Amino acid sequence: MTIKAVVWDIGGVLVKAPKTNYLWNGADGSKELRYLFGSGKVSIEEFVSKGSKLLRISVEEFLNKYEEIYSARELIQETFDIYKKFSNMNYLFADTNPIHLKNLRKNFPELSSNSVQSFMSSEIGYRKCDDESYKLITEKIECVSEEILFIDNTDWVLEKARQEGIQTSLYVGTEKLKEDLKKYDLIE
Repeated sequence: MTIKAVVWDIGGVLVKAPKTNYLWNGADGSKELRYLFGSGKVSIEEFVSKGSKLLRISVEEFLNKYEEIYSARELIQETFDIYKKFSNMNYLFADTNPIHLKNLRKNFPELSSNSVQSFMSSEIGYRKCDDESYKLITEKIECVSEEILFIDNTDWVLEKARQEGIQTSLYVGTEKLKEDLKKYDLIE
């Protein structure tokens, strides 16, 4: 089957992944709060208020730490160079939240300018762990699922996509990515 759309994860694939776990340090309730924020189900104000209470720090300190996590990142240049070659068939799908998304759009406009459409969890209402996200993406791209290749750096995420019939590539670096793209006759 011919691949007609390539869906890319952002963090850890196109952009160096943020290190958020140290901030939360297993705070009770933080996982649920982050899920709700990342799927657009709580406001920035509610997230910041609840997050600062969970961590027992001021709202200002929480915001500073949180924004710092997302601002000190850079493109994975070799992978981005491959990504640019597919701009007419690229789609982005990432677990984001409004703070993260604002930073991505400000600091990495070349991601969106080299893609057809973006599916950001905080905008579509579903995260990668939600089966509905893959159904929505397939519907919006207007391809059959087998014509979509999803590139992500997390195997359990790719398993969700495979359950919907989407082709997958586990990103562990540029060399394996090139091998996978060759298998689908996307590069020589």
